Amino acid sequence: MATKDKDMVAFYDIKPAAETHILIIPVAHIESVKTVRPSDHDLILRMKAKALNLLKEHGHQPENCRLGFHVPPFNTVDHLHLHVLGGEFKTALGSAKYENGKKWYMDLSQLLSNLEQKMRP
Repeated sequence: MATKDKDMVAFYDIKPAAETHILIIPVAHIESVKTVRPSDHDLILRMKAKALNLLKEHGHQPENCRLGFHVPPFNTVDHLHLHVLGGEFKTALGSAKYENGKKWYMDLSQLLSNLEQKMRP
């Protein structure tokens, strides 16, 4: 396990798609990006901070990494988990599976933007 606190757990993916592939999972159950609520915004920000720290610990520059979520029905587990990917991808398919802008994958910044729009009066 990479790290754990009261709100989230981070561990290495058992089938890594990239040199570094960590999953960050909230302790409280959130089914997917489709069920994240505005009240989860702070948790998602803390998950982002944890991801950036872990990437730095593994020697990666965050601007060259991918942080995101699979979108139902393309997710394999019905519990929100942030993919933290750094370094070279192992295969072209692995890279495509985590490609920003595809219908099956949502970048962390997009999720935060969506939540912030919902929070506006």
